[in-house]
Amino acid sequence: MKISVVIPTYNRANKLKVALGHLLAQKGVDFEIIVVDDGSTDHTAKMVEKLPAIKYIKQKNAGQGTARNRGVRDASGGL
Repeated sequence: MKISVVIPTYNRANKLKVALGHLLAQKGVDFEIIVVDDGSTDHTAKMVEKLPAIKYIKQKNAGQGTARNRGVRDASGGL
């Protein structure tokens, strides 16, 4: 069973990089990673583009709940 990991973020590129590094290091787990950027103005987009197998969604700033819900709508695995 594929597991979807939804990560809403706003101007937290450095902390996001650490979190994604831990996820990508997992072995034997079928998952998709969805990062929903809630209007960041830092280097989040450039950082995520360099990482493999990440679904990146950019939206206007609408709050953490809206970003999380957007990721859930785009998820293809179990949450």
